[in-house]
Amino acid sequence: MAPIISKIYIYPIKSCKAIELTESQLSKYGLLHDRVFLVIDPATNKQRTMRELAMMSQAEPKIEGDKLVINAGGKTLTVPLVPDISNYEDRTVTVWKDTLETADLGEEAAQFFTEYLGVPSRLVFKSPNHKRPVVEHAPGVNEIGFVPETAFADNFPILCLSEESVKDINTHLENPIGALNFRPNIVVSGVSKPFEEDEWCLVDINGLTYYFTCRCTRCDMPNVDPATGNKDKFQPQKTLQSIRRVDKGKAAKWNACVGINAVPSAHTGTIRVGDILDVKQVFEGDRQRSGQSGWTTKAITVGA
Repeated sequence: MAPIISKIYIYPIKSCKAIELTESQLSKYGLLHDRVFLVIDPATNKQRTMRELAMMSQAEPKIEGDKLVINAGGKTLTVPLVPDISNYEDRTVTVWKDTLETADLGEEAAQFFTEYLGVPSRLVFKSPNHKRPVVEHAPGVNEIGFVPETAFADNFPILCLSEESVKDINTHLENPIGALNFRPNIVVSGVSKPFEEDEWCLVDINGLTYYFTCRCTRCDMPNVDPATGNKDKFQPQKTLQSIRRVDKGKAAKWNACVGINAVPSAHTGTIRVGDILDVKQVFEGDRQRSGQSGWTTKAITVGA
């Protein structure tokens, strides 16, 4: 029995609440409308995330026609779902080590998030004119005809996780967690064993090939309960560090890994709940984040 898609999630505003879908279109950033908005610290122009502000996870966006309606702290903010960036001031922001061009959505949005989070904040939208390429571990022009890119996601366009992997993690935890603790885009069910997705390289979904590139390393973000916004000081991160330090590559060997990053081979297409994952190729040997660029399905020797 082949695995199928059981859940689809997008996160229009990075670190805010998910929207569950029954189907999603693809875009050049992965799933349509996924992580194209970002809350920033206006003093530094750096991203704000639920790592530091767990209550961000309770800000709830909803798509209503051509609007994004955000509810937080008993108040509502409405912004264009796809803002015309020519109507807004430019702002250069930083996501990790990447510098990105964005449109600042103005004073009303800034006041909304500043009041809700209790710290100066502004809302920005990713400029479609600025590319944020995904190079390391990703397929390139030779494989898919274009350089993959992403908006405000940490690293990759799409994150996939199996229900069976979450169930296995819960056998090690006193307080069970759910897939949303890991903020995946695609949740699958029906794999033959927990973490089978770690082994996938080429997977066809609804007639389109997806490159499953590397495991996702984990910080303490899964410690935030997506239902309440409460953050546990230790779990599940402490347990994950003991059972899921499975990647031998560079810095990844010091971190737990849960979920697998993916790059679709086109910017258009549709995925739906119930779609079958046809695994065409699996990784040979130990999967490692080597730090080298380019695409390979074979193990790479990692130096000290």
